[in-house]
Amino acid sequence: MAIALRKNLPPTNALVVFEAAGRHMNFTRAAKELDVTQSAVSRQIQLLEDFLGVAVFQRQSRGLSLTREGERLHRAVGMGLEHIANVSSDLRRQPGPGELTVATSVAFASYWLMARIAKFRGSHPEIDIRLVASSPVYDLASEGIDIAVRYGAGEWPAADAVRLFDNEIWPVCSPRYMEKSSPINSQSDLLRHSLLHLNKFDRNWVTWDSFLESLGVDGEQSGRGFTFDNYMVLIQSALRGEGIALCGRRLAEDFIEQGDLVRPIDAVQQSDRGFWLLRPKDGQLSPQARQFYEWLLDEARQPA
Repeated sequence: MAIALRKNLPPTNALVVFEAAGRHMNFTRAAKELDVTQSAVSRQIQLLEDFLGVAVFQRQSRGLSLTREGERLHRAVGMGLEHIANVSSDLRRQPGPGELTVATSVAFASYWLMARIAKFRGSHPEIDIRLVASSPVYDLASEGIDIAVRYGAGEWPAADAVRLFDNEIWPVCSPRYMEKSSPINSQSDLLRHSLLHLNKFDRNWVTWDSFLESLGVDGEQSGRGFTFDNYMVLIQSALRGEGIALCGRRLAEDFIEQGDLVRPIDAVQQSDRGFWLLRPKDGQLSPQARQFYEWLLDEARQPA
């Protein structure tokens, strides 16, 4: 695999020069940033184009512009260099004896963890928690992550995973929505309401189609409503009274306890996915990571 990767990877120097030239859209400014001559920049770009067999820049009288192929490559190179820079920064940053890095999804951090983490901080004020709420991290060790919480089927080859808790899926909405809408007396009544959908970008997500079909209702008629590409925006829409959303029980429980959301119908789907607590595979947890790890397991077992 490594040999095939090297064969398909353009020369590293050319990629660095291309990133700077594409960002400035000017060879002279790129040369100044990189402390090389303009002719050196031109040579590296030519080398890159020869390797790829396509042009990455259009040379015009008024300046440079990226070709369609150049735009694709520039996005990829920029993402790659940013990732390398972030990892390098983390590696250079020496964590203190009481520091702990925890990675979760934004939704889990916002709707479950942050409401509880004050209890841990109160018991362990000597531990500094660095919370990374972002897209999935696939290699915890290389990213400097001590502990992560992820939603899925428990299949993370580079991590040891323990199931934190299961996930039941509920329809939820605001009390205000229920006041202004027709009553829901049966599961099929949901089809007459504004349903809030999440784009199908996550194979773990339970869609309205699959949820209704699990109740014996034709899910193909569930397209009415709004569609979002972000789970938190979807939940905010439900809180504003704009429709009915599907939400995991453990993420909805605080909203329901506070009266911000209600269950318009006592319908539930038991998801085969769940929330998992991850640690680097075969890695030894630091004392502070071990304390947080055990606290999370205990907190997850508390009655909902």
